Amino acid sequence: MTKSESTPESIFSPIRIERVSEKVAQQIKKAISDGIFKVGDRLPSERDLVEQMGVSRPSIREAIQLLELQGMVETVHGGGSVVRNIAEQDIQKPIETFLREDRQRVLELTHVRAFMEKWAARQAASQRSEEELERMGRYLREMEKDFDRGRVRPDIDFKFHSEIAAATHNTIFVHLMDSIHQLVKYSVQVHREEVFLARESQEIILNHHRKIFSAIRNRLPETAESAMAEHLEFVVREYTKKFLQAED
Repeated sequence: MTKSESTPESIFSPIRIERVSEKVAQQIKKAISDGIFKVGDRLPSERDLVEQMGVSRPSIREAIQLLELQGMVETVHGGGSVVRNIAEQDIQKPIETFLREDRQRVLELTHVRAFMEKWAARQAASQRSEEELERMGRYLREMEKDFDRGRVRPDIDFKFHSEIAAATHNTIFVHLMDSIHQLVKYSVQVHREEVFLARESQEIILNHHRKIFSAIRNRLPETAESAMAEHLEFVVREYTKKFLQAED
């Protein structure tokens, strides 16, 4: 009998509130913390979790992805997820804690992003392939559709910037960017969801991305670097105005 088949249904309870995926993740983390699932144990299948918690399959998948990002579980070959050895890793890195607890640290991260991404835009303008350009264009079109529909998806913004990093064709740089993947993603999410809520600000951000894309498409390195600088300088200025100056 497998672990999932022998799991008592009483471990999990139905969830009927907003942000379902986070509540799902919390229950799974508690089960791991309580020792119900040990290192190397396979979690119940998506179908079993759906039945026990009374939530949708997408919510289960999002919860598992969240736990993977936190280093508590990992997807294994053949499907399913198993519990990782949390004693061998930092579940919440100190720098991530800084970002969550201190707005000044988010601003510092944005300065780092500006330094790195200005260079990336310049390199991408001269090094990008047609396939990479097409993917950037696809993400830009998604942002345009979102603007027309009045919604914001930070993950699309992040994918656009990640594609620029990949288009530098600099292996070391790509690895460096990958190493701060979640930090940059969190920074983008804060900026888009907490700072740039007004439609006017969202339109400015969209136009910035259009300028960056146009310069990369036309292979204009200096223009691409300038457009990226304009974009991130705006982010820093507006973030400072909304949060840091308000605290003075």
